[in-house]
Amino acid sequence: MKMTVAQFYRTSADSGTRETADLERKEARTRHSLHPRAYARFRFVYPVLSRRARGVSLGVNLSPDARCNFSCRYCQVDRRGPRSPSRVDVGAIMAEASAILDDWAEGTLTAKAGWGPLPLSLLRLNDLALSGDGEPTQSPLFAQVLEALRELLDNRLLESVKLIIITNGSGLSRPSVGRALGRLRPGHDEIWVKLDWGTQKAFRETTGTRRSLTAHLSRVVSASRILPVTIQTCLFGTEAGGPSEAEIKAYVRSLRFLRNRKADIARVQIYTISRPPADPSLLPLSSGRLDDIARIVRNETDFRVETFGA
Repeated sequence: MKMTVAQFYRTSADSGTRETADLERKEARTRHSLHPRAYARFRFVYPVLSRRARGVSLGVNLSPDARCNFSCRYCQVDRRGPRSPSRVDVGAIMAEASAILDDWAEGTLTAKAGWGPLPLSLLRLNDLALSGDGEPTQSPLFAQVLEALRELLDNRLLESVKLIIITNGSGLSRPSVGRALGRLRPGHDEIWVKLDWGTQKAFRETTGTRRSLTAHLSRVVSASRILPVTIQTCLFGTEAGGPSEAEIKAYVRSLRFLRNRKADIARVQIYTISRPPADPSLLPLSSGRLDDIARIVRNETDFRVETFGA
């Protein structure tokens, strides 16, 4: 049975004191910890207050039925309740994207999203992100939607707004996906790819697939020839503790594989779970532990590393 957000934080692996637990529960109620898909009865497009984007991100959900070819233990997509039909409607996506951009331009988006007042540092529209409740590159309409969104931004003269693809990486070797990514703007648009742990066994256990970690890393290298890649890694603990020294070393080896093959890696984002995950036994790591791991990664790879605590 899935836990509520409050229950999740009461069982945090790092809530060793009452003060820490109170802070974690407070954080669980912040707008960063909630990524609801509901906005103005839209089916496909929704706003997110994103720490990793450092502002407002407009998500585009190409998996309204919440189906995904991975079954990640840490996945924080809420798959409870009824789902929309699986058919993706490009016209509806563009109508919703246009309407939500109108709301942003008119200054009504934050109120409609129920966020309340925001600090000025977050009052910036960073991107349109193809992500949602599953793997976006699985959609046969991925390329068509991506091209339509690029044209929408061009027509509205929104040159500063990025297109970001958030992917588990499984579709990056598909020719149609590669051609679509090739039409993105170098030095501006971005590809964010998941990298889960550093051994074949841990990779398969974490993602719930039988895919090859080496093949995954090779796809990242190839994608980075199109656009610089941001690596995203979710780290977590259990009652038995957090990642072991051996697991961290294996993770570093995977990153060095990318470095040694001259992959163009823009940054590595290491984060932890901030909402109830698919596997209720998983617990968030402390910000201090994430920072310790990030220091190891920086020292061993020279990659730029960012951390995002719960």
